[in-house]
Amino acid sequence: MTKEAFSDAVRRSEKKLYMSALSVVANTEDAADAVANALAYAWEHLDQLRDDEKIDAWLVQITYSEAKMIRRKTRHYADIDELADAFYYETDHSDIEFFDILTRARLDEKTHRIFILYFLYGYTLSEIAEMTGEKLNTVKARYYRALRKMADMDGLL
Repeated sequence: MTKEAFSDAVRRSEKKLYMSALSVVANTEDAADAVANALAYAWEHLDQLRDDEKIDAWLVQITYSEAKMIRRKTRHYADIDELADAFYYETDHSDIEFFDILTRARLDEKTHRIFILYFLYGYTLSEIAEMTGEKLNTVKARYYRALRKMADMDGLL
């Protein structure tokens, strides 16, 4: 992969990477650090990318891992107001509501990741199963169970 192609991929997914990291660490500074660390790691290990077309998914996985490492190290969490402030100028109010519900649902880590990949990135459940290495039926079960939980919390069902 060329430098230009890598730069294009970063520009294309930078906001999504940041939002993905923020959903894990719930702190704007830590999210920015996670993205920066992930991009540095990706650049250094670019030769490990087997399929250039999957760079977006690869960057998501690296960012997610970096955010989890930062969360383990810092162990501090922001409340939903900080999340809302971080997204206020970059997203519409439905995104803020989504993150509010997602935070209140207190989903397990794997289910949380499925929601981020599905709603934020627009990956299909099949693609998520491939990315996470889980069976498609397992991903579907987690997704639909969590969807019902979130809908019940928000009074939608």
